[in-house]
Amino acid sequence: MTTQTTETVADRYITLVDRAVHEPQALQELGSVFAPGATVQFGDLPPVTGLSDITEFYRNFYSEMADSKHVWTTTVLDDGTLEVRFIAAWRTTDGQLASQGAVEHVTVDASGLITQLRVLGPDTEIAG
Repeated sequence: MTTQTTETVADRYITLVDRAVHEPQALQELGSVFAPGATVQFGDLPPVTGLSDITEFYRNFYSEMADSKHVWTTTVLDDGTLEVRFIAAWRTTDGQLASQGAVEHVTVDASGLITQLRVLGPDTEIAG
């Protein structure tokens, strides 16, 4: 297992979703990080498949946020999976503050696009 020091598609993805809070049109760029048939799953929520549905999922997810910021590290696991450990903090449109830390596992196709992104719950233990 090695810590990634150069930008990966997972890093570009997180930067993009942070931008989307202030620039909703940035969600149109999700095709630059996700494969057309990609799947996204946040914890126990049902998976979302396909670029159109993923875009709508993120549009709804960020619609109540006034600000958002992620801090993260990306590690390339031995099987090529990108493991992203992150902490996110956000402010809702009604002024409430919240934060959460979690782990994402990201698989990438030969073109360098995300085919699967799974956010493991905050209680998930990952060795390392």
